[in-house]
Amino acid sequence: MRRSILATLVLFCIATTVDAATLAISLGVRETGSSGPIFGDGGTANGIEWVNLDGQSLATDGTWQLFTFTPNVDTLSAFAGATANGILDQDWGTIEHIRIRNIDGITVPIRMWIDNVTNTDSAGPVVEGFESYTVGDEVMFQEPNFSGSTSSNLVAGGTAAVSDSMAFAGSQSYETNFQFVDNTNTRWVRLTTFATVQPLPNPRVHMREPGAPNPTISFYAKAIVIPEPATIALVGLGLLGLVMGARRRSV
Repeated sequence: MRRSILATLVLFCIATTVDAATLAISLGVRETGSSGPIFGDGGTANGIEWVNLDGQSLATDGTWQLFTFTPNVDTLSAFAGATANGILDQDWGTIEHIRIRNIDGITVPIRMWIDNVTNTDSAGPVVEGFESYTVGDEVMFQEPNFSGSTSSNLVAGGTAAVSDSMAFAGSQSYETNFQFVDNTNTRWVRLTTFATVQPLPNPRVHMREPGAPNPTISFYAKAIVIPEPATIALVGLGLLGLVMGARRRSV
């Protein structure tokens, strides 16, 4: 019984230690002006704006968290392209990327899941939950190292694919794995949809609808850090030693 209590306490402390970090989440939209079906291929013309730059946080605690962006209301910041100006000039655009910034200086591998990517306008929500795709396929988002603008921020070998290991709804989601090269808190991932050959490239979204409520773009995300086994062992042994020492002193 005593060993069980100690083991439980050590595991709890380890989980608390490795999961107490956050990532800043933003949305990058390209103002293509190409109207049509939501999540159809909206193309790659015109500049990219950040929506609510670094304004939301994803805790790496293994829980699903909702991220919602309203391009016609939220603050925009110019990212790339001659037409990017921090102003919403088009009613339609594309999800160009999800921006993931390492604000807490995480250096161990990160596993992140995305589910229920949704664009809601006056006609109602259109949801992509990755349920109709084969596990292992790249859909919508490229692998984390694909973008040349952020590949130097990452250790080589990041992955992205449909997964059945976690899901907010249904049985599948989109899983990505990546690792920052160091703890510099300005490093970020451009998880881009750019020119993808897989299904759902450059997914079109409705961003402004005159005479109707402002459209929103949202998704659920969940993340964990994956500490190296040696780190876990050292933390566990250290905590166990503290607990055992406290027991001896109390006898």
